[in-house]
Amino acid sequence: MKRMTWKTQIMTCAGIHAVLFALAVITKRGIFNNIAWVVWGVVFILHPVWPRAWDYADHDKMRLGCRIGGTLAILIGLITRFQV
Repeated sequence: MKRMTWKTQIMTCAGIHAVLFALAVITKRGIFNNIAWVVWGVVFILHPVWPRAWDYADHDKMRLGCRIGGTLAILIGLITRFQV
């Protein structure tokens, strides 16, 4: 199985986020928005990717940056209380 590219991963996460946002609007429960943020974070922690234009940089630092960004997304999902 081929690894996902940055564009594919962004589009997949955006699709999941859209479904969870629609579910949040339908059920009037903001927790689904929080779950969407956590999904974004977990995906970028488990599979750190970056745009091809940034590929000239050190890959270890880019991987660390993606994982830090994923951790920040999880923190946003856990700390913020979204209202629908």
